[in-house]
Amino acid sequence: MGRYDWDAVRQAAQAVLAFDPENGDALDLLTGAERALGDSGLPATNQRLVSTPDVKPPATASQPTSFADGRYQVQRFLGEGGKKKVYLAHDATLDREVAFALIKTEGLDDASRTRIQREAQAMGRLGSHPHIVTVFDLGQEQDQPYMVTELMGGGDVEGLIGDAGGHRLSLKQAIGIAVETCRGLEFAHSRGIVHRDLKPGNVWLTSDGIAKIGDFGLAVALDRSRLTTEGMMVGTVSYMPPEQAMGGEVTPRSDLYSLGAMLYEMVTGRAPFLGDDSVAIIGQHINTPPVAPAWHNSECPRQLEALILRLLAKDPSERPESASDVLAALEALDLQDVGAGLKPAPTHGEEHSLDSLAGGVFVGRQREMGDLKACLEDALSGRGRLATLVGEPGIGKTRTAQELATYAGLRGARVLWGRSYEEQGVPPYWPWVQAIRSYVRESDPEQLSSEMGAGSADIAEVVSDVRDRLPGLPPAPKLEPEQARFRLFDSITAFLKTASQRQPLVLVLDDLHWADQPSLMLLQFVARELGGARLLIIGTYRDMELSRQHPLAEALGELTRERLFQRVLLRGLAQEDVGRFIEMAAGVTPPSALVTSVHTQTEGNPLFVTEVVRLLVQEGELSSAKVRETDSWNVRIPEGVREVIGRRLNRLSQRCNETLTTASILGREFTLDQLKPLSEDTSEDRLFEILEEALAARVIEELPQSVGRYQFTHALIQETLAQELSTTRKVRLHARIAEALEELYGADAESHAAELAHHFGEAVTVTGSNKLVQYAMLAGERALDGYAHQEALAHFQGALDTKEGQPIDAETASILFGLGRSQAAALPRYQIDRAVASLNRAFDYYAEVGDLPLAVAVAEYPLPTFAGQRIGVAELIARALDLVQPDSHEAGRLLSEYARILAIEEGNYEGAQSAFAQALVIARREQDATLELRTLTHATYVDTWYLQWQEARSRTSQAIELSGRAGDLRAEAQVRSYAGLVRTLLSDSEGARHHAEAALEVAERLRDHTWLVFALWSNETLCRLQGDWQAAREFSGRGLAVAPREPRILGFRTLLEYEVGDFAAGETHLEGLLEAMRLSSPGPTMESLLPAITIPLVNRITGVGERSEAAQSAAEASLSSGSVLPLGAQAARAGLALLAVERKDVEMATLQYSPLQSIRGIMVMGAINGDRLLGLLSQTMGDLNRASTHFDDAVASCRNAGYRPELAWSCCDYADMLQDRNGDGDRAKAMALLDESLAISSELGMRPLMERVLSRRDILRA
Repeated sequence: MGRYDWDAVRQAAQAVLAFDPENGDALDLLTGAERALGDSGLPATNQRLVSTPDVKPPATASQPTSFADGRYQVQRFLGEGGKKKVYLAHDATLDREVAFALIKTEGLDDASRTRIQREAQAMGRLGSHPHIVTVFDLGQEQDQPYMVTELMGGGDVEGLIGDAGGHRLSLKQAIGIAVETCRGLEFAHSRGIVHRDLKPGNVWLTSDGIAKIGDFGLAVALDRSRLTTEGMMVGTVSYMPPEQAMGGEVTPRSDLYSLGAMLYEMVTGRAPFLGDDSVAIIGQHINTPPVAPAWHNSECPRQLEALILRLLAKDPSERPESASDVLAALEALDLQDVGAGLKPAPTHGEEHSLDSLAGGVFVGRQREMGDLKACLEDALSGRGRLATLVGEPGIGKTRTAQELATYAGLRGARVLWGRSYEEQGVPPYWPWVQAIRSYVRESDPEQLSSEMGAGSADIAEVVSDVRDRLPGLPPAPKLEPEQARFRLFDSITAFLKTASQRQPLVLVLDDLHWADQPSLMLLQFVARELGGARLLIIGTYRDMELSRQHPLAEALGELTRERLFQRVLLRGLAQEDVGRFIEMAAGVTPPSALVTSVHTQTEGNPLFVTEVVRLLVQEGELSSAKVRETDSWNVRIPEGVREVIGRRLNRLSQRCNETLTTASILGREFTLDQLKPLSEDTSEDRLFEILEEALAARVIEELPQSVGRYQFTHALIQETLAQELSTTRKVRLHARIAEALEELYGADAESHAAELAHHFGEAVTVTGSNKLVQYAMLAGERALDGYAHQEALAHFQGALDTKEGQPIDAETASILFGLGRSQAAALPRYQIDRAVASLNRAFDYYAEVGDLPLAVAVAEYPLPTFAGQRIGVAELIARALDLVQPDSHEAGRLLSEYARILAIEEGNYEGAQSAFAQALVIARREQDATLELRTLTHATYVDTWYLQWQEARSRTSQAIELSGRAGDLRAEAQVRSYAGLVRTLLSDSEGARHHAEAALEVAERLRDHTWLVFALWSNETLCRLQGDWQAAREFSGRGLAVAPREPRILGFRTLLEYEVGDFAAGETHLEGLLEAMRLSSPGPTMESLLPAITIPLVNRITGVGERSEAAQSAAEASLSSGSVLPLGAQAARAGLALLAVERKDVEMATLQYSPLQSIRGIMVMGAINGDRLLGLLSQTMGDLNRASTHFDDAVASCRNAGYRPELAWSCCDYADMLQDRNGDGDRAKAMALLDESLAISSELGMRPLMERVLSRRDILRA
């Protein structure tokens, strides 16, 4: 049997069950096959009968043997849906196979029963038609109606769509089915019968592919939701005509609407309207025009698209008059017109609203707009999306986004805009601030408060307008930078998701290539949380600006690996689109020579085209007379767009150009108040006139809802003006601007520190370094307060660069302290030594001058701890301890932290225990419950790394007892997390669950980044070990949203996906894990230990030995390191042990067996049962009796803990060993173990293990 030959398994099992319904092996095989295929229990596609598509698996209980006094002999039960039970029966009277449908009438009143009978009789009166499923018989079986129909061997159209690539049928097949369906409708309508529930699931196919309509009128009669209230006619919502949704008259044209919806889906692969619930979809049928099919399938011919959109008209009178008319239109279609859909025909009333409603000329981009509109439809349906518009400068990214924004507004969405700018003085999160600010200003305070909830204070820290709209907000809590930033991100994400439930949101983030690092980090965070939100984020950026090291490139790389966004690439306009642009802009039909010339010279770049055409219009070259007189066109295009823009600028007055040049140094965006002091010789009225001149020329534009604020209409215009200046003049302008802005801002200059630091930095040769340092330090501190660590790093580094070569003074030490804090938060783990170096230099200065408080403050700054890696933190705290009294309260706090670092980073367990003891003495003397709690918590962490399981368990109990009176949420989150982890590894699942859930509850209240990740990992580990894949995925997904490179979550998510056979998803997460390892420093860290054990486990699941060398290298490198801790050594050895088993390497297995005796009775790293691993090693070594003992212990331990996936694997491995040993009773015991393994793996959907077990059972039975 091939690895995925599950369809054959299912068919064989069904064949056996047809004769022996109680056959246990067949039931096991059928269950396994259905899970492996992701099947709900339907008969195979080629065996589907006239039945509802949502039938359930065949029941094993006793079933009827015949109906109608023995005429219909039941051969087998086919399935059960919401409306009927369907049996395969033999008509003894006419000697033929039929489908016998027993209609469900439970809960219906007499009127409903009468309606059923009337509808069924009406369908029976239809008679025979080649495109309507034939009804052979109608009757009653014990007061229950039944219907006997012909068998259909080709399944239904719903299944056909589901199986098609992209869920889209070929145009020929779709039109063919529509033609045959239409003929059936034509026949039925001619006899006064309206189907009322036409949909793909009610159109069936013969084995030859001929379409026939089934369930005529039956669904309406039987769907109780449509019968309970007078006038309530609610059909299958994806295909329901508006009049039926509103309880109006249902006519033959109602069936035509449903046919249009069905045809739409066959052609595009999606229903016309999507939504989370029936109400949302019904509302769109009533109010919303459908997206033209060609947006989803560019091959849809114009005539077919026009027909579909007519069929989907809201007003029945605007639809075709009859099925005959539709049939004629379908048969007249010319498939040679494929591709004409690239220019979709507008629906009634949409010619202006969808094609060019956004102001200005917009041509082409049908395919790109189709992609964006599909993303929008997903977002409107509650499946949030992120898409990026990518291309060179001037290619039309912003304009395309504007067109989508217009369309989104028509679809009922609210559009928010945020833009990034090149200037370094822009505050952190600026594009997000702009977008949220516009929402805040237009929102009712009560509504805004409800949507922002508890996060309003956090958001107000970066969007000051929130505090204006919601006065009285408390200040945001003071947290460590990493935790505070996570809290801000979480608050913004929760706000956007909540707001989008009230009204769908489209958030456009323009020019992301200039975005600050915090904005990009926030984008990554929100992107991972889009599921369930009615939110579409559109980002635009220039791909030519991105190097591999560019922050946006790194951010997009992360999102690409996680498949979290869609990239839409914009190229130049086609020649025909350039011609249409000229026609729309100039109002004349341009000669082909002109179109060719413009297109050739501009290569279709919309900005170039726009500027050239505008210039031609302004110079009168495109007047009707001029166009008629000119035979040949030689458009003079400058070498680059700057010359085109320059020629536009030359039309402005000299004074206007001078003013705009000054404004270009201010930035893309500027204000009148900023310009005034820089134009001292110009009156305010004259300045207004100059700006009006620029506005009229569309060189600049006023920002909406911002009096006196302007921006250049395109970044290239600003760049052109700025680059025309010499370096000397540019520096002097920056100096003037810096001094003028400082005076303008006055006492509020600190709020504009980043902007002032930028200008003083550009003018440092003129203004000196003092102002630069002053404002850079202020800007750095403000950035740290706003969790903008990358921006803070840039400001502090810039300030420090000006101090190069000078002796350290108090100002330099302050810069170093800020730099160290920024580096600790912003740099990756493998660069943490830079932060330590900066802090050490600051500490050295404060210690030397005797500034004890600041010296201690530097030493106390929390730095991350890395197991087995020495980064100098221990030495820093040791030096700080020398500055305080040995028995002081301060010493106790330092010792508690010092002990943890001493054990984890330095490997000094005895020294750590001594420091812990001193800290505990001080804590109890001072009656400081918080310090005692923290010390016990740190000691538990150390015990875990040193394999002191019982001591760790005891200390967590003591600490948890203290937590009630200590009132330290952070310490409680830590100790609860450790308590859950220790109990999980000791196979105490009940105790583990209690503490893991408590840890998560505390961490969520605390909103602490580090401990939220740890708590999520602990819960994910326990759920995965118990086989609760859905819960494990949810915890894992939340963890990755917070920490996308967390090795523990990546490693365990990898194992989960491979366990259930989703190798593609597993590979994605494994690549993420390996990337995290590559980016970390070599050594026994989690980044190396997790691959060392994960890769061999993946290989055991798949049976393919990939990446074994990488796992071995990681394990051996960890073991050879002088800083490896016992837990790390255990994990590395477990990885090598698994490799020994994989390779059947006796020597290697023997080498690892003795050192791994400590894993008895525990789950190694939460990944594999220790006794199972020892059993595999013993088997590899040839000691099968010892292996049997280990496997017995593994099975008992996993069964007692409820670790079902690991139990299934232990049973399978144990059976393998017994087969090798082949002693008395081994064969029978092996079969029993395999039965248990198959039962568990089938129930949990562990496809690779199911295959493994089935192959072994075949061998044992051979």
